[in-house]
Amino acid sequence: MARQIAIVTPVLDDWESFTALVTEISDRFAGADVAFHVCALDDGSVAPLDANRLKFPADTPIANVEVIRLAVNLGHQRAIAVGLCAIAERDDIDAVLVMDSDGEDRPADIAALLAASERQPDHVVFAHRAKRSEGPTFKLCYFIYKLLFRVFTGHAISFGNYVLIPRAAVARLVHMPELWNNFAAATMRSRLRYTTVETERGTRYAGRSRMSLTGLVVHGLSAVSVYSDVVFVRVLIATFFVGVLAMAGILAVTAIRFASSLAIPGWATAAAGDLLIVLLQTVVIMVATALTMLAGRSARPMVPIVDCRLFVTRRQQCWIRPADLQPVLMRAVR
Repeated sequence: MARQIAIVTPVLDDWESFTALVTEISDRFAGADVAFHVCALDDGSVAPLDANRLKFPADTPIANVEVIRLAVNLGHQRAIAVGLCAIAERDDIDAVLVMDSDGEDRPADIAALLAASERQPDHVVFAHRAKRSEGPTFKLCYFIYKLLFRVFTGHAISFGNYVLIPRAAVARLVHMPELWNNFAAATMRSRLRYTTVETERGTRYAGRSRMSLTGLVVHGLSAVSVYSDVVFVRVLIATFFVGVLAMAGILAVTAIRFASSLAIPGWATAAAGDLLIVLLQTVVIMVATALTMLAGRSARPMVPIVDCRLFVTRRQQCWIRPADLQPVLMRAVR
């Protein structure tokens, strides 16, 4: 029996690239023992997909193409979360493939992801780009992002959203509030076992990337927010040590002022005053951090599998393989 793979891909006003992606997957895996169920997340596009552009040969591995229309532009990460929730409700899927629709996640690497999944069926398989082709500015920003993520969370992250997920892992992820912020970091936080496969960055089918510097910064902060409790604890520990050093400095200045003749007139007051300001600032930061963490833990979390339905306005089957059309019609009649 063919392996049933769902493809989740967000789309924002780039149906030309999406059509090229699905067509390339169809051509590469024609006649293979695999069936792809494509789920496109229309993340607030101005124009809808023209279903007439979806044309595949008789031996296509594309079983169906579904478009889920979102009420607003949620962004790449949250669109993925909605797509995973939609797939989690199905029982005819073996695994879920998450990828971009612009061509930078190469369909040629799907075979490597599937092979790695067959070797380790209980692992999430991430695509790790062994060679990056972006410009120096992006590479510098990406390096800074990975460094800050390591500093604030204590974990290293070296992969993105091109990934193959077993169905059992999907059922776990969609109940995690962290999935709403960042998919890759949420997978790490879930304690699911994962592995990586080396890939290369593809070229866009059409147009230019819409990702701005602001979007990159928000993406990085969203990934760090998955470990917000860890970040808060680290900030508390750091401010505590700064406060201890400030207090030690004040005591040292006082001892030098009254127990020795090394003091310069007026310096002790200025030094002690500056250190006192630092001490008071650390106390304020510690209190604010503790209150923020406690407030976040008492608030109701966003659970994707429960709340994502609020953002879905329509689900449309745009194409169904003729061989699969009869069972679909029979289910619709029942």
